[in-house]
Amino acid sequence: MKISIISYDLGNNCLGRAYLLGKVLRRNYEVEIHGFSFTNPKDPIWAPCDTGEFHYHTVEGRNFPSFLKSMADMTKSIKGDVIYASKLRLPSYGVALLKKKLGGKPVVLDIDDLETSWYENLKGLQRWQTILDPTGSLATHWMERHIHVADEITTVSTQLQQKYGRGIIIPHGKDTDSFDPTKFDRNSMREALRIAGFKLIMFLGTARPHKGLDDIIRAMNLLDRDDIRLMIIGAGADRGYDKMLEQLGGGKVILKNGIPFHSVPEYLHAADLVVLPQKKSMQSYGQIPAKVFDAMSMAKPIIATNVSDLSQILDNCGIIVEPGDIPAMAEKIDWVFSNPLKAGELGRRAREKCIAEYSWDIMEKKLSQIFDRFK
Repeated sequence: MKISIISYDLGNNCLGRAYLLGKVLRRNYEVEIHGFSFTNPKDPIWAPCDTGEFHYHTVEGRNFPSFLKSMADMTKSIKGDVIYASKLRLPSYGVALLKKKLGGKPVVLDIDDLETSWYENLKGLQRWQTILDPTGSLATHWMERHIHVADEITTVSTQLQQKYGRGIIIPHGKDTDSFDPTKFDRNSMREALRIAGFKLIMFLGTARPHKGLDDIIRAMNLLDRDDIRLMIIGAGADRGYDKMLEQLGGGKVILKNGIPFHSVPEYLHAADLVVLPQKKSMQSYGQIPAKVFDAMSMAKPIIATNVSDLSQILDNCGIIVEPGDIPAMAEKIDWVFSNPLKAGELGRRAREKCIAEYSWDIMEKKLSQIFDRFK
């Protein structure tokens, strides 16, 4: 059986979820990945997923009315027996529904974000000004009204499951055989990154304001320790935010661009602590950062904010603070660096839980139970 995965934009980090689902599904099925290039038509594939593992079927992303031709071109190229739409967006789910209408193909919808949250500040005329944009507010809200047409839904959190009234939870699982701290040389990587001698906090993901990275820096500033550095790997999406982080950090922040997914475990192994300081916002509603499972699989001590399902995921194997509580975050950062043995035990338990509940083997089992029904 062949599964056609559709990502609404191959050029930004939304491709990450489609790429992950494709990697796991191809253990048991033939997989093809389709998508539009809205972000950068000249370099259409988001760099961390441009690994050569998949041939991406790319169609240029355009506004309406030209987008109708783009949709027609994509539906012709889709050859799967089942369509798996990544994200509740018109250029993914809308195309999947069109293929279902034309060819009777079953559609599975994956929801890992509250997509309408990106337009919460648009009101009235501002919303109508997006009418020609297939990735805009009107198109995205319209898609949300057609969720009932999907033959099945997968999601990542109980919040999103409850909001939409259905959905099988498929985590952002990890290949815990590849993400294994025993396979990497920590000291040589720390030397290569020029952070030997420092306590390193790492954030590995796209740097955006709702991720709360400024809260980490404010917590570091409260501690006023010269031996702590914060490395953010995923800068470049918001240059203004990057600049603010550098200024706030006063030389204690190291910004790097994104890296290929296969390099993530080696970089993570160099870290002493991973902090996931998600702010409480509409953008973080129901969201589960994939990076929490990266850190768990690499046995890292983790501090995260009490957003979405993070408190359940890190129960008994991580530290939870309330969003925006800078003093509490500072206290927990100091505790981790002052109690390395106890912090290391948290990391060990996190890896054990990741293997038991969030590995690719667990994802594979859940996905097979869904897609085998369409054989």
